[in-house]
Amino acid sequence: MRCRLIMHRLFVLAMLFSIGLCFVEASAQRRTRRSRRVTNPIVSRSPTTDTSTPPASTTTSDPRIVSTADDQSDEATSSGSSSGARTGARSRAGGSLEEEHDSMRGRMNRLSRQVTTLTEKLTEMEKQQRTLVDLERLSRAEQRAENLRAQLREVFMKEADLQARADQLEFDLKPENIERMTANTGSTRPEELRETRRRQLENERTRVRAQLDLMTQSRMRLESAIATADAEADRIRQRIDETSGASASQTGAGDNSTVTEGTSTTDTSAPTTAPPPSGTPR
Repeated sequence: MRCRLIMHRLFVLAMLFSIGLCFVEASAQRRTRRSRRVTNPIVSRSPTTDTSTPPASTTTSDPRIVSTADDQSDEATSSGSSSGARTGARSRAGGSLEEEHDSMRGRMNRLSRQVTTLTEKLTEMEKQQRTLVDLERLSRAEQRAENLRAQLREVFMKEADLQARADQLEFDLKPENIERMTANTGSTRPEELRETRRRQLENERTRVRAQLDLMTQSRMRLESAIATADAEADRIRQRIDETSGASASQTGAGDNSTVTEGTSTTDTSAPTTAPPPSGTPR
């Protein structure tokens, strides 16, 4: 369930990242399509009538000097004001564009950090899941080894009983023992009775030896299975220890990087401009 939630968050962050890129592209296209302003506006001047000129009836044919200083000063003033307005508009547009770029860059950095954090959390959850699976496998391997050892103890007990019975049969098969066992039985044919007793003991000895062979084979198989189970348990235990050590080292490295990042952020957030002098200029 937690894995699904993490994957859903990753998908949402990826979508937000894509939408942010689309906004950046759209704003760039909108800025490139912005129409240019007229840099040199045409200043239209209405013709001025000179009120100081005498009426037509009093005009003479003498030449006159007309001063254009006022027109030139008006043109210079208008051109200076238009250039100043253009410079201010450009500076404002550049400042707003830079602020927009900075805000967009900050959002992208936050999204990338969130994606990185979620990826690390997902990786840690996968490691924990693998550790839980390894622990379960270790428990099963240890339980199997214990069951096999219990079976091996039973086999040892049965093998000991069969070996004791085989030794007893070997002792009973001696001629003097057969003679002693058949001496108390009244019979007209003691030799046949001794032969029958000997065959019975030999048959039983054969069966006991066969059972001993089976117990020996079972014991060997159980010993091999126990060795395999112990080796598997040791291998799983070693893998769990390695995973735990790697996780601990990564956690320590992450803490150190967090402290370093916080220190660098604090340093960069300090004011870079020098404070004004305390003394007043004379």
